[in-house]
Amino acid sequence: IGGSDLGPRLVVEALSADGTLRRVAEDEFVRSVGPAVGIAGYAVVPDEELADRDQVRARVQASGVDGAVVFRLATVETQERWVPPTMYGNAWGYWGFAAPMVMEPGYMTTDRTAVVETNVYNVADARLVWAARSETLNPRNAQALIDDVVRVVVAKLRDEKLLPPAP
Repeated sequence: IGGSDLGPRLVVEALSADGTLRRVAEDEFVRSVGPAVGIAGYAVVPDEELADRDQVRARVQASGVDGAVVFRLATVETQERWVPPTMYGNAWGYWGFAAPMVMEPGYMTTDRTAVVETNVYNVADARLVWAARSETLNPRNAQALIDDVVRVVVAKLRDEKLLPPAP
């Protein structure tokens, strides 16, 4: 791919104990880069073989891909924070009879930050070519997290000429 350490074909592996999430994430990456560039890892390595490093290596090398993109949910961090009260209206609403009235009381909320690690390897020599750690604040659900991470990672890989430009 345009002067990079990778060739034109990549396998994507989303490491997850949940086979459905694995497929959703790998399919989203392939959809984003196109089937001429990406191949879903589940088409190369079945779920039951993911824990066997030698089997994964043999299957990925036999598939003829040049690079491997590996996604892994590293952690989900939680943090509580105080959201102060707010009062609506104009600047003069703070004085007089309305001063003690708060339209929306303050409250505690818990933020969740999903941390995903992404590594890109050259399959021929197993060398790490690119790595990233992304943080997504309060993802709505797993699909939203997958969409956000894949969108950002694909854009960065394109910026760094590790993926061809979008068609």
